[in-house]
Amino acid sequence: MIGMSLEPLVTIQINLLVLLAVACLAAIARKWLRFPYSVVLVLVGIGAGWFGQTDAGREFLQPLTLSHDLILFVFVPPLVFESALNLDSRLLFRNLPPILTLAGPGLLLSTAIVGGILSWGTPLALPQALLFGSLISATDPVAVIALFKELGAPQRLGVLIEGESLFNDATAIVAFNIILAAIATGQGFGSAMLQQGGINFLISFVGGIVVGMVIGRAIQPLLSLSRQNPLVLFTLTTVIAYATFLLAEAGLHISGVLAVVSAGMTLGRYKNDQLKTEVRHALGEFWEYVAFLANSLLFLLMGITVAGLGFFQALGQWPVLWGAMGLTLVAILLARGVAVFGLMAVVNRCSPRSVVPVSYQFVSFWGGLRGAVCLALVLSLEATFPQRDLLLMLTLAVVLFTLLVPATTIATLLHRLQLDIPPLFERLNLALARVLAKHKALIAMSELAVSGLTNSSMVLDPDIVRAYQQHHQGALTLAQQELSGLLQHSTLTAQTRQQWIWLLALSLERQVYQESYDNAYISEELFAALRSLVEFKRDEVLAGHLPPTHPPVYSTVSDWGAISLALGKRLCPKAGWVKQQHVRLQLDTCLYWGVTEYLAQPLEQHLQQLFQDSRIDPDLLQPCLAQYRTWQQQAHQRLIQEASPERLRQLEELISEKVAEESEQDTLKKWVEIGAISSATQRALKQSSI
Repeated sequence: MIGMSLEPLVTIQINLLVLLAVACLAAIARKWLRFPYSVVLVLVGIGAGWFGQTDAGREFLQPLTLSHDLILFVFVPPLVFESALNLDSRLLFRNLPPILTLAGPGLLLSTAIVGGILSWGTPLALPQALLFGSLISATDPVAVIALFKELGAPQRLGVLIEGESLFNDATAIVAFNIILAAIATGQGFGSAMLQQGGINFLISFVGGIVVGMVIGRAIQPLLSLSRQNPLVLFTLTTVIAYATFLLAEAGLHISGVLAVVSAGMTLGRYKNDQLKTEVRHALGEFWEYVAFLANSLLFLLMGITVAGLGFFQALGQWPVLWGAMGLTLVAILLARGVAVFGLMAVVNRCSPRSVVPVSYQFVSFWGGLRGAVCLALVLSLEATFPQRDLLLMLTLAVVLFTLLVPATTIATLLHRLQLDIPPLFERLNLALARVLAKHKALIAMSELAVSGLTNSSMVLDPDIVRAYQQHHQGALTLAQQELSGLLQHSTLTAQTRQQWIWLLALSLERQVYQESYDNAYISEELFAALRSLVEFKRDEVLAGHLPPTHPPVYSTVSDWGAISLALGKRLCPKAGWVKQQHVRLQLDTCLYWGVTEYLAQPLEQHLQQLFQDSRIDPDLLQPCLAQYRTWQQQAHQRLIQEASPERLRQLEELISEKVAEESEQDTLKKWVEIGAISSATQRALKQSSI
């Protein structure tokens, strides 16, 4: 009896292990194939589905089919959360007009066009056709975004397509439920029904965003307590992704997708502002693995489901299906074209700051793939729903078409539109990085020629070393010529050169702040303020304002601290935390000006070294460096004015303590790495301050 009760679980376990092994093999084979990874998985899944129709494979693959609940409640939350967590929120907000236009009015327009065409040319009645139009208009950019990363497509293009997908998934689900409710009640689409549907849509849309934001903010104190334990941090974020979706979708009956998007973006900001570099990278790698796992299983199961539902058998036994499929593909392409090109023309006219180039519109049109959400919605229909089988087959046809045609040709489109060429500033950075890498390699070869191998008495053949030196010298010369050619390019004006230099300087400035926070020299609040300062100046540089202004960002951020301090003094004038808050605010203010004063000298040295190694005219640096020196002098004056001798002494004690602690922890870390002490011993020593 025990063996019999465990058999289904063992079968499922074996199936999952086989699927994961196949996914790994497909990822490895991706190096030699010209198809996107997701397309390869779907094709493999279709093959597995055909095997599942045989007597040998029927029992083995029977448990492996997609369902509405499996897609929405198992696969969608981690995929949406991972996208939102790593999405550039600033770039997303700058592009909200086109994203929300396509995700809202664009999806509704597509629904109307698809529904109207299919109600005219297929056996579907208008309500059923509109229902199909709502579910088939939700885009799934997984395969396209993966290609964007491989080909180096513009970041803004990726944000536009991924942002639209995150929001229109929620719009499609809400629109689908409203139309389905109208069909079930038989009330039709009168004004009362449309009004109620609009109210429900707003409640679901806004409610999802608010609930996700509240959950994201509420969980941050708990995440802060677990920052030193990445495993706990990974587990908590996983719980948040699933719990947010379940609470919103099943508990509050609002958009679970938008709730997860909002929570993910809120925690993404927290991740960037308050987590140390190594923890932030670890969290990003964990969610990258979760997304890989979920996508791999989802696309494999999608292929198995397509074959398992008898799609290919229906093509031979259902002649009317061919005509309906052809009309459906024409309808979705027409609807997508009207939504993208028509609505983007309106956005470009009404929102000059969010203009979407025509080349981006073509990629958005052709890259509108369909996937998991479409299947989840059509699989949610009851078996007795009118024309359910036809709706299911048409959905499978559209999903297969978009995965096998647009997904495999999008790279060619990007190349034809020259969107796989990195932006000018990125090409300059790449050329500079090559020069510096070749220069460092040449220095290493020179040292090798003098000292031989480290910790070895082996003497290298001078002719071999000389040959490699000549090779690297030639490569360095070519890299320097490439960089010089880019700097002399006709499209690179004096203003653009200065913008590039400023962007380099701001990247180095942000690195200094990150290192200061990682080493616990500055607080979370101060680090967030300094990051905001860099982002503000970066936006000004990209807008052409040189030099950028240097606003007192920290004073505005610390206003909340000042308000809480004032309330604390009013309500509990003798409380200990009030005094601690007062001291902390004063120390952070000193640190703010102290960090700004410290910044100019190492930044100047680093930039000058970069330009010296790459043989770029050092005069190009002078305007930028002069401005940093001015900010340094202003910071020094503010530090003297605002810091009392007592505060300065506390500041010096704090820095001295942190330097000593950092040195001690570095030594312990090295001893852990060589196995001399355990990680537990290191933690115990750290807690006891050695």
